[in-house]
Amino acid sequence: MTALQERARRDVIALREPPSTDASAEPSDASRLVVDALAPGREVGSPGRAHLSGADRVPPADRPAVVTPACRPEPTASRATGRTGGRPLAHWPVHAEQFPVPGIGAAALAGRLESAVVADADDVELLGLVVGWQQLIGLAVAAQASVVRELLARGHGLWGDLPQEVAAALAWTRTAAQMMVARAGSLGDHPALDEALRSGAMDVRKVDLVLDEVAALVVGTDELPDRDSVGRATEQVVAMAAESASDLTPTQLRRTVRREVLAVDPAATRARAAQARARRCVRVDWAPDGMAWVSAFLTAPDAMVVRTVLDAATDVTDLVDDRTRDQRRADLFVALFRDIADSGVLPCGERLPTRQRTRPHIQVTVAATTLLGLDDNPAELAGHGPIPAETARLIASDGTWRRLLTDPADGTLLERSSRAYRPGAVLGAHVIARDVTCTFPGCVRPAGTSELDHIAPYRATATGGDVGPPQTTASNLHAVCKRHHDLKTQGLWKVTRDLPGGGTAWTSQLGITYVTHPQPVLATPRAWQHAPRTHHPPDDAPPPF
Repeated sequence: MTALQERARRDVIALREPPSTDASAEPSDASRLVVDALAPGREVGSPGRAHLSGADRVPPADRPAVVTPACRPEPTASRATGRTGGRPLAHWPVHAEQFPVPGIGAAALAGRLESAVVADADDVELLGLVVGWQQLIGLAVAAQASVVRELLARGHGLWGDLPQEVAAALAWTRTAAQMMVARAGSLGDHPALDEALRSGAMDVRKVDLVLDEVAALVVGTDELPDRDSVGRATEQVVAMAAESASDLTPTQLRRTVRREVLAVDPAATRARAAQARARRCVRVDWAPDGMAWVSAFLTAPDAMVVRTVLDAATDVTDLVDDRTRDQRRADLFVALFRDIADSGVLPCGERLPTRQRTRPHIQVTVAATTLLGLDDNPAELAGHGPIPAETARLIASDGTWRRLLTDPADGTLLERSSRAYRPGAVLGAHVIARDVTCTFPGCVRPAGTSELDHIAPYRATATGGDVGPPQTTASNLHAVCKRHHDLKTQGLWKVTRDLPGGGTAWTSQLGITYVTHPQPVLATPRAWQHAPRTHHPPDDAPPPF
C-alpha cells in the first residue's frame, strides 16, 4: 500500500468516528479531503456515471467512502466559511440522480432536464445533464420510429413511397429518409434495440452499426439454412449488443458484434464481402473555397491498382516542377478524365453518350462584367454552387461561351419555346441553367444529368406536331431526375406550375404540396458592393492630423 493510499484509508476511518463534542474543534485537512470527494454527488469509484443532484444535505455517516486522491486534486478549504471546493458544507446533494434514467418517458425526462439550473450545477452535474439530454434524443428517435411504423402499417400504398414523403416533409435527401424508415422497421423487429435506445444505453449511431453488422446473417449457409434460424441468430446477436453497448465505443461495439456474427455463422464473412462489393461507388462531395472531394469505395485489389499507377506516374524528379507529390497525383487523376471529356471517347473505344443532345460538359454561369474584370461577383458552377470569380475566369479562358438572356429585375432566365416534342439544344440548356437541379423538393441531382419533362403532358397531332400554342416551352418544362420523373409518371406525385411565383409545385399522395422556385442565374450583388467610395480631400493642415 502506498503512502497516499494509507493516508486515504486513515482519512476514511477518521470520518466514520463519532463527531467531536467540542464545538470549537475544526475538522482536519485530511477529513476535508474525504468530505469533498463525496460532496459533488457521485461515487468516486464509479467513473463514467454522472449524477444530477436534487436538494442538498450532509452525506450520511454510514455511506461507503471510496476515495481516490490520485484522480482528484486536493481541494482548497476555507475555515472561515466552512466551504470545501466552493460548495457550502450545509448544501450537499440529497438525492443524487443518475443519468441515463431507466424506464422514464420522454415528457418526464424533458421536465427534469428543463428544470435543472445549469448555472448552479458543478462540472459533474453538467456532465450528467449531457448524458440525460442524449437519452432524451434516443427517446425522441424511438418515438418517431413508432410513428413511422404506424404509417407503414396503415399502408395507403406508401410503403415504396414513404421515404420520399419523409424526405420532402423534412427537407432531407431520399437516402437519409430511407435510412430512417428502415431503422424504424428494424426497431419494431428488435425490441431489445428499441429499449436500449430509449434507456440511453445506445444512441442512433450504435443502433445503425448493429443493424449493419447483423445484415451479414443471410439464409442459405450451413449454419443458417432457413429464415427461422437467421431470425434466432439475429436476435441472439442483437440481445448481446444491447446489453453491452453502454460500456463500448462505436468502434468497440462494431468489433464485438462482428465477432459474435462470425461465431454464429462463419460464412457471414463471405456474405459481408459480397455486400461490400455490391456497394462499390464513386462520390463527389463539395468542399469550401471552390474545392471538392472525390471518394471511391473499391475492392482492395482495385484500390491498389489505382494507388500503384498514381505513385508510379508521379514518382519523378523534375527540378522545374515545383508541385508536391500530392498535387501531382491530384493533377494526374483529373487529367485522365479531362482527356476523356475532350476526346469524347472512353478507354474501351466507345464514345461518351450525349446528354440533352450535347456531350457531357461542365457549365459555369458568370456575369459578363465579372469576366471582364469589372467586378468580382461569384459565378455559379452547375451541380456545385457558387465559385469565386477568379475560378470562373480560369474556366472561361478555355471554354465555349454561350449567352443567356435574363430578367434584370430578378435574374431569372427569359422565356424560350419550341413546337417540337424534344427541346432544342438552346431551349434545353436554358431550362438546365434555370433549374440548376432536379425540381423535386430537396433533390440536388444536377439538372444537366436529369431529364427534361413536360409538366402538362405533350399532346401531339397525327402529323407529329403539337396542338395550339407551343407546349415545349420553358414554362412547361422542368428538369427532373429519373427517380422523381418515375414518381410523376406513375401518378404517385402530381406536378403543376406555380404560375404566380414561377415555381414547380409537387403534390404527394397525402395531399401535401411543396413548391420549389427557380434560382436566380447569378447572385444579386448587395447594395453595399455598389456604394461609391468616399474620397476625402487631402488635409493641408500641419500635423498632427
